[in-house]
Amino acid sequence: MAVADAVRAVSRATVAATRATQGLPALPEAQVTALHILRASPPMTPAELAERLGLARPTVSNLLRDLEAAGHVIRARSQVDRRSVILTITEQAREVQDAFRRGRGEVVTSAWATLDGADRTALAAATPSLQRLAELLHTRVPSTPTTPATPATPVDELTR
Repeated sequence: MAVADAVRAVSRATVAATRATQGLPALPEAQVTALHILRASPPMTPAELAERLGLARPTVSNLLRDLEAAGHVIRARSQVDRRSVILTITEQAREVQDAFRRGRGEVVTSAWATLDGADRTALAAATPSLQRLAELLHTRVPSTPTTPATPATPVDELTR
């Protein structure tokens, strides 16, 4: 469908332009989603993160290994149950997320300014319809312990 393709193209171009202008790392979507969950939630165990992501524990273990090596996640022994490990997002990861959010705004504002008036008017008029379409699509995603009720788009994933 042309609309879905166009939305995806805008999303990908926004992410690429933001990363390029801000000098940000290109993180795989699974890592971006994991960081979003860890930032938005209290500290959790790898098993809890695996459940939230809807991924197998070994997959999440590999994901966490990469995030920890990049300095985005800290694993620490739980003070409540010393057998458990608790995950926390680092300040470095928060700074990357915040820089992405700021950069995205700058990139989109700059591109918007170069559009002619007719394009800006058409896009502004389409915005409420696109928001309603997103809401309808979200209602079709089953909400289970392993599936977030509102999956993030690639652009939004890094910035939440």
